Amino acid sequence: TPPPSVAAFQGFVDWAHRRREGGNCVCLAVVPRGLEQAIGLFQVRALEPSFRIAEWGFALGAAFWSTGIFSEAAGLVADFAFKTIGVHRLEARAVVENFRGNRALEKLGAKGEAVLRNSFGRDRSQFLWAIVAEEWRPPVVEGATVFDAAKLKRDIARAIAATPVAPATSGSAAAPFPFFLTDAVSPRPRDED
Repeated sequence: TPPPSVAAFQGFVDWAHRRREGGNCVCLAVVPRGLEQAIGLFQVRALEPSFRIAEWGFALGAAFWSTGIFSEAAGLVADFAFKTIGVHRLEARAVVENFRGNRALEKLGAKGEAVLRNSFGRDRSQFLWAIVAEEWRPPVVEGATVFDAAKLKRDIARAIAATPVAPATSGSAAAPFPFFLTDAVSPRPRDED
């Protein structure tokens, strides 16, 4: 789900800048060859002060799934985390039902270590994955990412045109999207109807 507004995305950008300045988070945009706009992002955040243990998360536009872009970008981000930042253990969490996310982590060489029960809202469990520096092997990417930038631009334009616009609510501000935080404190998960 995209951020609900430009203001919510700006809040996320401001939050990411504060975290980076504090030395405990890096947020990287994914901009494929042939395009000028970001189509996804990766975050790497420290889980303890030395940054030896970190967690990463990612989001990639659906039009770019199954193109090879994720593997290429994830390999670059993991290399950066291990070789430049000095991360020893890189963790990820993915909701159990997120087949694509879990499979992507497995293909990168992450090892499944635990099931975190009810860790993502009511009745939503997650898998805990980890890659340690000594076991990291970048994925083999044959040549440049193969995709047609013009076709992807058309696909994105069609997806935007087909997306229904949510009606404005009068007198109440929409709750911020949980991924795009406006401060360092995560909002409580909302109960789903």
